[in-house]
Amino acid sequence: MFKKNVLFFAALIFLFTLAVSSVALAEKDVEGSQDHPMISRYEGSYIRGYEHYDYDRLTFYTGEEDGELQKLVPEGEVIRILYFLPPEGLSVLQIRRNYQRALKDAGFEMVYECYGGIDEIPYDIYGDFDNIEGDHSKNVLSGKDKSYFLARLPQEDGDVYVSAHTWISDYADADWQPVTALQILEENPMETGKIQVDINAETMAKGIEETGSVRIYGIHFDTDKATIKEESESTLAEIAALLEGKSDLRLGVVGHTDAVGSIEYNMELSRQRAEAVVEFLASKHGISKDRLDPRGIGPWAPVASNEDEDGRARNRRVELVKMLEQ
Repeated sequence: MFKKNVLFFAALIFLFTLAVSSVALAEKDVEGSQDHPMISRYEGSYIRGYEHYDYDRLTFYTGEEDGELQKLVPEGEVIRILYFLPPEGLSVLQIRRNYQRALKDAGFEMVYECYGGIDEIPYDIYGDFDNIEGDHSKNVLSGKDKSYFLARLPQEDGDVYVSAHTWISDYADADWQPVTALQILEENPMETGKIQVDINAETMAKGIEETGSVRIYGIHFDTDKATIKEESESTLAEIAALLEGKSDLRLGVVGHTDAVGSIEYNMELSRQRAEAVVEFLASKHGISKDRLDPRGIGPWAPVASNEDEDGRARNRRVELVKMLEQ
């Protein structure tokens, strides 16, 4: 959980707590939900949607350049909370300014903010909350006065990002009720060791002979990059040994991702990672690039559910596919 010092918590909670009646509000909160330990709720709010992941990624929009929205996709611990606020007397600006003031006083810097409709604030960054209670057959995201901001707290061991989408919803629990979707991500390393794979050149050769392909989980990359990590080199050496031992073998090197993030982003990332593997084998082990065909297919061939981190970890992989002579 978020590793910030006691003074940081105290300052932020003091500045942002507005005499919340926690007992009364808890009766309305969706089951299993709670306020983030770093940021309290706005006075009178209650939780209608809640998600917590020990490790995931979020898309944050950071501005506009040449008519295109710019974004970043950090990874780490994620908490998403959908608050419904008192239906009378609150403006979007009032809610937004309270969040921004508290975050700035706690050391956050504002990265981006905007008002507007779907062009400025796409629906995909509101996201869906599976556990919204009540009859919300009509889209709770529908409404007016949409607002978005992103704040960042720089930290040596990983930055903290907070975004808030606020709007007046015409399909909440009351007509024209203020709603805030709060998203907090703290960058941190993912807990590894959940998947154990004993892979070597002999095992790869057997898998390719039997099924025409083999999944590789020992190649690791920097977050959201195609930079190969040092701990991947032993696995890559085994791939090189496989190719050296079978001089007529040609392989498709296929990059796979999980389904978090946009299709376009994951397709490009998977392609770049496959190309990085080919480049490494060529430059470090002298394998001819003519024997390797890099491809990226993003999230289109999952081997597990993307609903939990264990499944997403299995989907993030490189596969070697035997190529037949043409």
